[in-house]
Amino acid sequence: MPRDKQPNQPNPERDLLDKLFGTSDEMADEDLDMIFEALAPGTDPAAIIHRLAEEAAVEYRTQNRLPPDHIQAALDATRDVKSLDNLGPSKLRQIVDALSAPFTGAVSDPGYAYRNRDGELDADDQGIIDELTDELREDWDADDDEGKK
Repeated sequence: MPRDKQPNQPNPERDLLDKLFGTSDEMADEDLDMIFEALAPGTDPAAIIHRLAEEAAVEYRTQNRLPPDHIQAALDATRDVKSLDNLGPSKLRQIVDALSAPFTGAVSDPGYAYRNRDGELDADDQGIIDELTDELREDWDADDDEGKK
């Protein structure tokens, strides 16, 4: 077997992507969408997966066999949703979970600092509020000074 065809050699391009972004099974959906859009612009990954799963299901059905569970799951997960009326509870639960999941942002921004909190302030939170209050007072004082002139 030639040296360049050995199966244990790591793929340097794959290693670079893993080092930059982590493994694809650990990434958030939005991050995967952004990477896929950067690597293959103009293509919809869900549509591609649905088309492939549909072709596999047709192949199984022409052989008078039921498609395996993983193919049926891929078809169900990538089905194009036109309306919420006929959705099952599991799909609705996925939508609600996606909307209510925590998201990351700069903790110096109060919109991110207080998300999913019970409302109690610690010293860092109070410091952020004090800084923002001082900044707001300075802005108001500057506006008052300009109005008096």
